Amino acid sequence: IERNAPSPDAYVAVQKLAYQTIKDRNWTAAADTFKTYAKFFLKDEQRRIPRTIEMLTSKEARISISNLGDSINTKTGEWDPTPTPDGSTLYMTTTGRPDGSGGEDVFYSERKNGKWGKAKNIGRPINANLSETIDNVSADGNTLFLSGFFRGSYGQFDIYTAERTATGWETLKHMPQPINSQYHEESGGMSADGKALIFTSDRPGGIGPHVPRGVVVYHGGIQGNVDVYVVLKTKDGWSKPINLGSTINTPYAERSAYLHPDGKTLYFSSDGHYGLGGMDVLKSTRLSDTSWTQWSEPVNIGRQINSPNDDWGYKPNVTGDTAYFAAFNREGGKGDWDIYTATISKNAKPENVATISGKVTDADGKPLDAAIRWENLSTKEVVGQLKTNPRDGTFFIALPLGKNYGYFAEKQGYYSVSKNIDLRKKKTNIHISENIILTQLKELLESNKSIPINNIFFNTNEFVLQKESFPELDRLASILKENKTIKIEISGHTDDVGKDESNLKLSQNRANAVREYLIKSGCEEKMITSIGYGKKKPVNKEKTDEARAQNRRVEFRAVK
Repeated sequence: IERNAPSPDAYVAVQKLAYQTIKDRNWTAAADTFKTYAKFFLKDEQRRIPRTIEMLTSKEARISISNLGDSINTKTGEWDPTPTPDGSTLYMTTTGRPDGSGGEDVFYSERKNGKWGKAKNIGRPINANLSETIDNVSADGNTLFLSGFFRGSYGQFDIYTAERTATGWETLKHMPQPINSQYHEESGGMSADGKALIFTSDRPGGIGPHVPRGVVVYHGGIQGNVDVYVVLKTKDGWSKPINLGSTINTPYAERSAYLHPDGKTLYFSSDGHYGLGGMDVLKSTRLSDTSWTQWSEPVNIGRQINSPNDDWGYKPNVTGDTAYFAAFNREGGKGDWDIYTATISKNAKPENVATISGKVTDADGKPLDAAIRWENLSTKEVVGQLKTNPRDGTFFIALPLGKNYGYFAEKQGYYSVSKNIDLRKKKTNIHISENIILTQLKELLESNKSIPINNIFFNTNEFVLQKESFPELDRLASILKENKTIKIEISGHTDDVGKDESNLKLSQNRANAVREYLIKSGCEEKMITSIGYGKKKPVNKEKTDEARAQNRRVEFRAVK
C-alpha cells in the first residue's frame, strides 16, 4: 500500500485487505481498515472513505434475500436477471447448462400463480452463436436487448435487439452507429417511454483516460474505463451519444446500467464510487426532465447486496418493492453465479409510478397488433409510445406520476377511443386493468353506432373546452379531414342532476363547442351537426357518482 500510494492501486489494495472482514460481516474491522490506510489514497478517494465507513457502520436495513431456487439456478452460472415490467417473465444469461446451446445462452422463466417455472432455453434464432448475453427488455416486453460479439460486429462487443412477432422472436438485429462503435458496448436498454436508449461503452472521450475493457489491469481489474451514455430517438434515427457526466461516471468502470420505468432512477455498477470492493451497485436520480447530465449523488444500495467481489445486474420491479440480482458463490447458493430476489431498502427504492395493462381488440374481441401512445394533455405532447404483444394484443405501460395523461391504441383503419388518467396529485403506486376496443372506420360508417369522445373536459356547468381536450379533438379532426365523405353528428349528454331545461341547454352548448373546434381545425362545416340530449340517453341508470360521471359525455356517430 505504501509503495503504491497515492494511486488507484492503493485503494484497491485496501479493499483486498478488508476482503475477509467484509466477507465475514465484521463491519467494524473493515471500517477500521479503511480508516487506517486512508492517508495513502488519492484525494478523490479520501473523500469517498467517510461514505464507505458510514455504510459499514450504519444500522443494517431490514431486507429479506432469497435464492430463486432449483427452477432457476443450477451448479453452473446464471446471471443478468431481466424481469419484464409486467412481472410475467424473467430472462437470464446462463452458461454450461446441459439444456443449453453451447457457451453463454439466454434462458427464460414464466411466473404462474406467484411462482417461477423451470427456466427454458429461449432457442433459435437468439441462441445461435457462441455467446449470447441479455441486458434488458423493453417496457412492453416486445424487444430484448442483448450484447456480444456476433457476425457484423463493429468492435469487441456490440448491442443487438430481438423483436417479438406473432410466431416467435426475430433474428438478432445489430444496433447502428453511433450506438455501436469499434469499442466495447453493452447494457443497452430503452426508457419506458420509448424515447431514449441507455448503454455503456469504453470509447474514448469519456470521464478520465481511455482504457479498453479486458485489455490491461487497471484499478485492480480488467474492467477498464467504461462510462454510461444515452442516445435519444429522433425522426432520422438516433442522436449523438450523451455521456451522463461526472456525477455518474468516474475515471474507472461503470457498467450494468438500468433505467427504471419511472424514467428517473438509474441503477448501475461501479468500481469508481465508494464501496466494498470490486464493482458495487449504486442508485442515482435524474434531477431534470430536460437534461441527461444532471443526477443526484449516487448512493450505494448497501452491504447486504454488495460484496467484496464484483456485483451487478440489480433490477427492481416496477412497483419498487422487490429486486433481482446475481451473486457469485453467495452463501446458500447452488454454485457459481446464482440469481436472487430481495426486498428493497428505503434508500434503494425507485419513484412510484402508475401502470396500466389490458388487451387491445376489435369489436368482436379479436386481439389487435397496435401502437400504444400516451400524451401530456396539458401540453399536447406525445410523451411515450410502445406496442401491444403481437401474439395476443396485451399491453403494459408505466407512467411517471405528476402529469395528466391521455392514452390510446392506434391502428391503421381503426378509430381509437382514448382513456384518461390524472396523476397530478397522486403519490403512491397505482395499477389499472383496462381493455381498449378499436372500431373499424368502415364499421363506423355502416353501423350508426355512437362512439364516446372520452378526453373532453369542461368545468362544472360550463361549455368552454379546456385545453386538455385539444389532443383528442385534433385526432378526430385528422380522421375527418382524411375521410371527407364521412358526415357525423356530435351529441352532448348530462347526468340526471338539475333541471331538464338547463341540462338540455348545457348538453347542446357542449356539443356545439366540439363542433366549432372541429370546424376551426379545418373540417367541413356542412359535414358536422350537433345536438344536445340532456339526460335522455344515460349509459348507466344507477344513481351513483360513478354512473353520473359516465353519463356526462360527448359522443359522435356517422350519419347518412
